[in-house]
Amino acid sequence: MKKKTTHTRIKEQRQYQKIGRLRKSIADKIGKPAADIYIDDNHLKHIFNQHKNELAKIGLTPLMFVNLVIDKFNRIYKQESRQSFFLVQWNCIAKVTVIELNFAFKNGFYEIKTAFTRDKKNFKKENLIWEKK
Repeated sequence: MKKKTTHTRIKEQRQYQKIGRLRKSIADKIGKPAADIYIDDNHLKHIFNQHKNELAKIGLTPLMFVNLVIDKFNRIYKQESRQSFFLVQWNCIAKVTVIELNFAFKNGFYEIKTAFTRDKKNFKKENLIWEKK
């Protein structure tokens, strides 16, 4: 299992946990910087509060869910209307697991904004920018 590191943004006193890294090989292909991926305690609470029924159905805590997607994502989508993009674990079932990432320029890392499950049909309008071959 990966060693978790913690980063604290002093100004807002948020506790961040390092979840993974967007590797250079993938980052270059999608035109983004390679950087570590963090989640803060507020976003973990948001994921739990907004998606607890979804998580209960698959038997995962918010942190377990986020780790699963980071370890297994195989597609990246970009929404034109947002600065963020989605890491998606696409599989053979109707629902996919999703993490929304945003690059925090001041901090130099990616911040997980939310995580959820979504029907595959909802991605027909999204722009696929990377797929694991």
